Amino acid sequence: CKYGAGRPVEVALSATASRVELRVRDEGIGIDPDVQSRIFERFERAVSDRHYGGLGMGLWMTRELVTAMGGTIRVESAPGQGATFLVELPRS
Repeated sequence: CKYGAGRPVEVALSATASRVELRVRDEGIGIDPDVQSRIFERFERAVSDRHYGGLGMGLWMTRELVTAMGGTIRVESAPGQGATFLVELPRS
């Protein structure tokens, strides 16, 4: 994982009668709270492309797909504390 500092990524799935939640957690560099509101926008990045490659499209595309399926995506993170991405989708 590019931002995971070489550590394992944890993936968990849970469900209720109406919703499914996908939780992806890494133990990497984390994301500053001031940046979290914009990382799901097209071409936005949380860190410089000098240190981490990429175009800033992955989270935007993910949000577009999740939203098209009636779901939501959000992040919980702090610098140096890793990041948890939560995707909630309807179960229909």
